[in-house]
Amino acid sequence: MLSSHCFLKMSAFTLVVGSAVAFAPVQPASFALRSSTQMPATRKHTARAASRMVNLRCAVADGVTGNVGDQLLDRENAHVVGLLQNPFDAQGSSGAFPGLPEHLSRMVDPPIPDMTPQLDPWGSNAEFPDRCPEDPFGLVREELSPFAESIKSVVDTDHPILSEAAKHFFAQRQGKRFRPTIVMLMSKATAPAPAEHTEGEIYDKQALLGQVTEMIHVASLIHDDVLDEADTRRGGEAVHKLYTNKVAVIAGDYLLARASVLLARLQNTEVTEIMSTALESLVQGEIMQIKTGEDDLLDMMTYLRKSYHKTASLICDACKSAAMLGGHAADSEAATAAEEYGYHLGLAYQIIDDVLDFTGASDVLGKPALADVSLGLSTAPVLYASETIPELKPMIKRKFKQDGDVEKTLRFVLDSDGVDRARQLALFHAQRAVNAIARLPESTERNALISLAHMVLSRKS
Repeated sequence: MLSSHCFLKMSAFTLVVGSAVAFAPVQPASFALRSSTQMPATRKHTARAASRMVNLRCAVADGVTGNVGDQLLDRENAHVVGLLQNPFDAQGSSGAFPGLPEHLSRMVDPPIPDMTPQLDPWGSNAEFPDRCPEDPFGLVREELSPFAESIKSVVDTDHPILSEAAKHFFAQRQGKRFRPTIVMLMSKATAPAPAEHTEGEIYDKQALLGQVTEMIHVASLIHDDVLDEADTRRGGEAVHKLYTNKVAVIAGDYLLARASVLLARLQNTEVTEIMSTALESLVQGEIMQIKTGEDDLLDMMTYLRKSYHKTASLICDACKSAAMLGGHAADSEAATAAEEYGYHLGLAYQIIDDVLDFTGASDVLGKPALADVSLGLSTAPVLYASETIPELKPMIKRKFKQDGDVEKTLRFVLDSDGVDRARQLALFHAQRAVNAIARLPESTERNALISLAHMVLSRKS
């Protein structure tokens, strides 16, 4: 049975995406009278998205029973209509992109460009790749400097507590601005003249996309902290600890609602569909986390699918949307390279996050160490460790609920090669991200995206 907070979260996501689709530019008088076969392509995408969200609301309203993950997958979305490549096949294994190194034999990859850097973040020469800036955030820092104030003005309301809660992360702990930095660097890297791409209608829309992406991300953090009963976030108290669970849920809902309004202002129905699919993925990842069966808890691809939905999908879809707002078609080389980069970078980021759960100190991470295991989550280091330490498997299946399970898991993981193998999996995905983005013409901004892949692997928090 779903908790009320989880139900609120999923209802909020689906309601907001439905709102975003409803706000998308259409011609009301004629739109309702056209049949599906008469409807222009972009209008079809809008109608499909609206229908999709109705189906999702029905699935949520019916409760999480049976294989809800399949219910969520078995609908038309941006993957099905060709705006996004499907990263997984019908059996849940690798689809358009390899999830595991052993799946490479199934892929037909484009040639890797000459001079593509090879990442080596933990080797004897753990420096940034040649020609890649050591501070990729600095390239867009000035452009993002009014970012927090812009979002705070967008989420301002007549209700002081709601305003304060919604603005909390943007006013107090802004984080690294990792996602908007990716969006802005990708927008420049896919522009005809990257260094000169600093103004104009296209640039303004891409900057707005960066705001939308960060608002969606922060809303998901607020909701996740309620579901996980987390006390801290980014080194400070979680929103629900500062206020109440209800205020936190409503603040997250409100952020998503305002993000949907900004998304509609992009006046691009294809990007609306892609970003609504990202929201859908967040819901699907939450359901997977709640309803994964015992045997699937031991499956690495199940872990990667959940990681894609909860983390990588938003990065992946924002990267592709940035390229498409720049004028690239969904199936163009630039847009597909951006999408592939975001997919692999997002997975590398999540895997390293799961490694840090075992190796990082809580004061550095900004959240308690071993938080995932304490929540019953089996991540890459644990799954790899269980391949050589069978005693871990029953603990994974019971979600570490017995006394001493968390402590034993820590000891088993650190005594095994679980952390090292998880790092190698993260390196595999980060290098795939580099290989993808290297297909774009070289520029400082493109190389900064390579730097970000290096930093994802070498980060301590």
